[in-house]
Amino acid sequence: MNKKYFSGLTLVVSLTFVILLYPVLQHPFALHTFVTQWGPISIFLDLFIIMLLMLFPVVPFVLVAGVNTLLYGWIGGFLLSLSGSLLGASLGFWLARTLGQTWAQPKVAKLGKWGALLRGNSFTVVFLSRLIPILPSAAVNYAAGLSLMTFPSFLLASLVGKIPMIVWESWVGHDLWHISHHPGRLLLALAIGVLLFGSVGSYWYFSKKFPKNPRLI
Repeated sequence: MNKKYFSGLTLVVSLTFVILLYPVLQHPFALHTFVTQWGPISIFLDLFIIMLLMLFPVVPFVLVAGVNTLLYGWIGGFLLSLSGSLLGASLGFWLARTLGQTWAQPKVAKLGKWGALLRGNSFTVVFLSRLIPILPSAAVNYAAGLSLMTFPSFLLASLVGKIPMIVWESWVGHDLWHISHHPGRLLLALAIGVLLFGSVGSYWYFSKKFPKNPRLI
């Protein structure tokens, strides 16, 4: 079984699970109930679901992060969300690399800033992308896999970028569950997110600092 066949099979199986689990994923309370009913193995099921969402982001990750803080506490929920998202990002990177890198490289000139990523100026682009809430994480994973960047560089940029993002998503997701108890704290979290991550998004949009012939990182 060659790599492309195995990668394609993995993608199809993952999509099948997403379709089957979608009725549960779209309702946070149903997700909470579904995960807890598996007892000791619930943490592994939770990790699997997070990995699927890194490939196919059919629901906002903030909802899943909030569920994790309720199930495992602030620290445990954060670590679970971070671990699952990094595992899923790694899988997405590998799928894109084995299935599409050869096809994508000749077409990078038409992709603007994403072209900078695919040509190899990768660490900064991946890091900043992780700090933009409206940018699908799956798109970053796949684009990085199509690029020339190394996996260690991708993983490090993802880790550094995801830590503040998942802290914020866990905060917002948790307080959405308890909005009647912490309305002011939720508004504060949203305001901080708009200020910090909106600044990153503005920098991404207006920046002209990505070199035309970036070095590999």
